[in-house]
Amino acid sequence: MNWDPKSQSTLSDAEVEDEERDGFLWQIRYPAQDGTFAIEVATTRPETMLGDTAVAVHPDDERYTHLIGKSVVLPLVGRAIPIIADDAVERDFGTGAVKVTPAHDPLDNAIGERHGLAMPTVIGFDGKMTAEAPPAYRGLDRFEARRAVVRDLEASGALVSTTPRRHVVPVSSRSGAIVEPLLSLQWFCKMESLAAPALDAYRSGKIRFVPERFGRTYEHWLENIKDWNVSRQVWWGHQLPVWYTPTDDVIVAESEEEARAIARERHGGVELHRDPDTLDTWFSSGLWPFSILGWPERTSDLEHWYPNSVLITAREIIFLWVARMVMLGLRFAGDIPFRDVFITPLVFDDKGRKMSKSVGNVIDPMDLVAKYGADATRFGILRQMRLESQELRFDERFVEKSREFNNKMWNALRYLRSLPEGLPDASRLPPPGELSLADKWILAGLHETVVRVTRALDEYELGVAAETLLDFVWYRYCDWYIEATKIPTPTRASVLSYALNAAMRLLHPLAPFVTEEIWQALPHDGKTIVTASWPDPEEIPVDAGAAARYEILMGVVAKVRDLRAELGLAPREKLTVDVPPGLDADARALLAAHAHATVVEDPELDAGGGDALLAATPRAPAGLLRERYRREIARLDGEVERLQKMLANPQFTSKASPEAVAKNREKLAAYEAERTRVRAALESLGSEDGP
Repeated sequence: MNWDPKSQSTLSDAEVEDEERDGFLWQIRYPAQDGTFAIEVATTRPETMLGDTAVAVHPDDERYTHLIGKSVVLPLVGRAIPIIADDAVERDFGTGAVKVTPAHDPLDNAIGERHGLAMPTVIGFDGKMTAEAPPAYRGLDRFEARRAVVRDLEASGALVSTTPRRHVVPVSSRSGAIVEPLLSLQWFCKMESLAAPALDAYRSGKIRFVPERFGRTYEHWLENIKDWNVSRQVWWGHQLPVWYTPTDDVIVAESEEEARAIARERHGGVELHRDPDTLDTWFSSGLWPFSILGWPERTSDLEHWYPNSVLITAREIIFLWVARMVMLGLRFAGDIPFRDVFITPLVFDDKGRKMSKSVGNVIDPMDLVAKYGADATRFGILRQMRLESQELRFDERFVEKSREFNNKMWNALRYLRSLPEGLPDASRLPPPGELSLADKWILAGLHETVVRVTRALDEYELGVAAETLLDFVWYRYCDWYIEATKIPTPTRASVLSYALNAAMRLLHPLAPFVTEEIWQALPHDGKTIVTASWPDPEEIPVDAGAAARYEILMGVVAKVRDLRAELGLAPREKLTVDVPPGLDADARALLAAHAHATVVEDPELDAGGGDALLAATPRAPAGLLRERYRREIARLDGEVERLQKMLANPQFTSKASPEAVAKNREKLAAYEAERTRVRAALESLGSEDGP
């Protein structure tokens, strides 16, 4: 079994982590008992040679077949040990001959069992050499003993070579100590009959993993499972249901009363003592899904909550916990404990390094909660989650942005509550014929958002759900629709309330606190958003044509804003949007409000038989353009004059590198070309007295 000398307890195979570390491969000469030959073995753990009881070779290795059955002398100990043949020996490792220490290596133990070898224990539970080791090494720590053994082998001439080697070392996942394989009386659980139903549950589709590839990890482990060491030498836990008689008869029973009854049947009245070991923590954890619900009684909680829907967990405990819950749930509760297993991604910092205490780049979420709030922390993390990559590259700016998002929603609520007409029943919408263009656009967006978020949550694409909701609530609802509703319409209050109510229900799983508060402040049904119905896209009217038309209007507004930015105009300086005759009043009002522009009919504009919005064209008043162009020409004049003086100065051109001179000539040419373009634009406006 695997022994952790630091925590003083056994470990299951799943609690042992294989780590690559730098070490050495020592080659040792074992001389023949009769002095006629010597055989060399290689090992990475020379201290264990003190417990060797054989040297093994492969039966087909022609280098050693003539030596099988002969004996060699164990260096430093002086004990004669046989040379045996076993198929488990790897001919290509080291010299092809291996030392056999049955008490301190799983493979050696199997060889020892097959060949009936003695199994002296030379390393104890404290990690120190035992009384079965030679006197010179007794009481030494195993690594101190390693150094002493190597020193003494070298002094005796038995050490052939020392070669640096990177090799796999078994490490305790609990304490980080190097695991020591030892012989000990322990209790194991047979796994084959438990593993088969758990495999069937996955292969039949009763259990699915998200992402799917982790199901193959689960399957591979159950296919290759070994019997499970369930004994632990720790204080806390379920004590083993095992009792012993004075004659060491073993009684396994559900209770002490049952154990005593069995003992009376077998031996009459005898004293019993219970095994002091406790069950493996993961065994107890495997019982958790049903044991907390009143099992073995068929309680109402057990009937209602078992099986559950989803387990959210990490990849490293698929063996330790997930598989055990499935196996024990099927065995004791009669069904799987959950249907979906969602494997969370690994978390990296913004530099791409995995978060680790040793690196010092971990972040305490509670610090983020104190700084930004619980909802902002939760939503900011979820926004960065990408399912398929299984990486979460954490950037605190997402959390900060999420706090701004929360503030945005609060301000939206304040706006709704300030409407003079008040907020009507949020579960009802006006008839489609009464809805404005902006109403129809936001409802079409809400319908799309419900569909996308529902699908994303069903597939555990939490990052997609978060981004979809952020786009709808912040960009569409707050930035566009609320602005549109500042033009009063009879339907605005109903649609504002309806859309925000639905959005809060969609957002609730990702930001539970702020959504509950906002939902409670809106007209609603029920006591809490937790039990509110999930939005149904079939109940949301969609006018695709109207939605597309509003998108065209948004495009015109974007052109106005681009022109304003290009000209460097302040928001208070109004531009003009020319539109064809006959553009409806609703669209004209929305254009004027969103673009902060004056809408003017231009009889020469032709919509070409399509929507009049397609022909809408933004322009700046000639006076504003003249002023803007003159300022730009003045700036360019200054740049041209500065560069001309620099390039005409011999001190610069003689001392600067040719590359620097050439670069400044290019900049001068660019400024001159831009000045020519702006002058032409100014001239195209005509005189100030012109049209």
